[in-house]
This record gives sequence, structure tokens and C-alpha cells, in this order.
Amino acid sequence: MSSRRIFHAILVAVGVVASTAGAQDARNFPSKPITIVVPFPSGGGTSDLLGRILQQKLQEAWGQTVIVENRPGASGNIGAASVAKAPPDGHTLLIGAAAISTSQALYKDPGFKLFENLVPVTVIGTVPFMLVVHPSLPVTSVAQFVDYAKKNPNKLSLGSGGNGTIPHLGGELFKQRAGIQFAHVPYKGGILAMNDLVGGQIEFTIDGGSHVVTQVDAGKIRLLAVTSAQRLPAYPNVPTLAESGFPGYEASAWQMLLIPAGTPKPIVEKIQQEVAKALNAPDVSERLVKLGIVPSGMPPAQAEAFLRNEMNKWGEVVRATGAKID
Repeated sequence: MSSRRIFHAILVAVGVVASTAGAQDARNFPSKPITIVVPFPSGGGTSDLLGRILQQKLQEAWGQTVIVENRPGASGNIGAASVAKAPPDGHTLLIGAAAISTSQALYKDPGFKLFENLVPVTVIGTVPFMLVVHPSLPVTSVAQFVDYAKKNPNKLSLGSGGNGTIPHLGGELFKQRAGIQFAHVPYKGGILAMNDLVGGQIEFTIDGGSHVVTQVDAGKIRLLAVTSAQRLPAYPNVPTLAESGFPGYEASAWQMLLIPAGTPKPIVEKIQQEVAKALNAPDVSERLVKLGIVPSGMPPAQAEAFLRNEMNKWGEVVRATGAKID
């Protein structure tokens, strides 16, 4: 047998062994408690909410303890970096918000590299954004808001879940398109920004999810527009930002489950399938839709394509606005 054929046979044998080992690992998975890292504060934000839902459903499915660990800071980078360093055995997972798609463009060193240290498992859900203001602001429409901002340059403050988050970049894009000036106040999570918006410490935000919808429905903040391509069924009388004089403007968030690179493919697929099953459960899907979250559960390959597309989209916004974080 030629050396080339021998080498090929060795590669095939190694592949078979690796595949068999991966399948065996998946059958034995999980073999110990699972940790879901939420890189934002606890207390009602979308990432935390989804982490708690998956915690319950995965515990029920696998009979193994699932722990939610909140590790906020640096727009989610601190939590992401910790998961990137975890053993690639499927027992440490990350709920990454859309801000993770901007980390490589915004930060010189976010502490991890997507696709090299962290890989997608599935998209958990997408979250249409809303332009919301404190009720004390004398505006009831986007046109009035823009007019007020132009007459009061740099007197309004936009709160976001942190530098590089989609609410931050969505605000920068809105600033650019509207020709207005305002301050950006970054927080360690959207729920903290929302608390200050309700309290009147900041004037507005562009964000979405349970922590926003709850306050809109309670009348504690005023909804001016949604930033999705179409109006939301729950708020049929609220226009899109595109309808309000900014054609083509669209921004939404999403939550993605990621895992350390090198985790055996059968384990990744087993996790994705169980998460998709949980998201499709009527009690979960109905709850998420009411909170403004559209559940997903797509396979890993589609999740990877989705993430690469988002990285390209928001990378262009970073370059256009000149946003950069050391």
C-alpha cells in the first residue's frame, strides 16, 4: 500500500474514532451540573429571563442540576471570556446577546474570539426594539422627539446595556440619521438602564424585551415607535421608525446560546435539540411572545450563518460611526 493510501486510512480511522467517541460522550451527557452563564445582571432582563427558562426546562429533561451564573460587565465580554476558557465538554454554556456580534469590531481585545474560542449552538429568540422615553419628556411622536432633540442638543441621555450593545449602536445610527446630538450612558445591562429611565435619571432608550414591554404596559414609559421592519401585533397603532421618517432603519436584538469551541458535535446537537424542544413548548413560546420575544431554536449551522451576517451588519455601523472601545 502506498504511503498516501496509508495516510488516508489513518485519517479515516482517526475520524471514525473521534466520531464514535463524540457519540459516546453525547449519550453520557450531561454527566455533571451544567452552568449557564448570563453576562448581564439578574433581575428581569431578557438574557436572564431566558437563562431561567432554560434552567428549568433542561433540568426537567436531563435530571441534572442546571445553574444560572450572572457575570455582568464590559457589554457581556466578561461572561463570554469566562465561557471561552471553560472545558469543551458541554457543561458550560453562554447566553450571548446581540452585542457579542460587535465585540470583535469594537474592542481591541474582548477576551475571546468568535468561532475560534466560542461557537454558536442555536439562536434562542429575537427581540424587536422600541424607542421609548420618560413620560416627563414633552413628546408623543418621533417627529416631536427629533425636533426637541435638535432644539436641546446634548441635553438628552440615551441609556443602554453597555458600550457596543445593539441599543448603543442603534442609538448611534439613529443619531446619525436624525442629525441630532445626545449623550450615551452605558450600564451593566439593559435592566439597569431601564430602572434609571423609569426613575427619570435618563430620558430615553432604544431597546426591547421583557424589561421594556413590562414598563410600557405599566404606563411608566412612553412608546414612540418600534424599530422592526413591520409593526408589532401587540402594538398595532405604534408606527415603525421607518414609517416615522427613517426609511430602512431597522434594529433588533437576539439571544444566542454559545459553547466553547472544540465541544464534540454530537453534544452540541443534543443541546440544540433540547433547547429547541423547550422553546416550542406551549407554556414557553406563549410566554415569550407576550414579552416581545420571538422564539427560534435553529440548528448550529444556521446559527453560525446568522451570527456571521450580524457581525458584518453591525461591523459596518461601527466603522461608519467611528465607535471604538479600547
